[in-house]
Amino acid sequence: MPKQTIPTLGEVMTASPTTIDINATLSQAKVLMEQLGVDHLPVMDNEVVETIVSDRDIKRFTLPAHELREDEEPLVRDITPVRASLADFNDPLDRVLDVMHDRHVSAVIVLKEGELAGIFTETDACGLLASLLRETASK
Repeated sequence: MPKQTIPTLGEVMTASPTTIDINATLSQAKVLMEQLGVDHLPVMDNEVVETIVSDRDIKRFTLPAHELREDEEPLVRDITPVRASLADFNDPLDRVLDVMHDRHVSAVIVLKEGELAGIFTETDACGLLASLLRETASK
């Protein structure tokens, strides 16, 4: 039986994710996430990936509508981490999962040659684990 190898992040990531501009409003980010059915969006600033915004970030920051004036709506830049967790397209998946676990990170931005290539989230990891368990059980 051939030895199985650990996949690289590039093999299991969600490729070419939809992004949002760092100056978009939280409402715009929330609507986009709902339309796409995702919980994370890479955040771009002048075509450069800067960070990531999650639905949890938005929920933690969102105030009741009556407390916000339209001209005061917070922007994505107001709530995102200074720097997202970044990983390389060729990184072994086990190392990325270790980092996500140790740092309590729910998503990493995947770069290939310094450019945004994809995103890998805890949801992706759960899907992979479920597939692995089914595969193992069927042997």
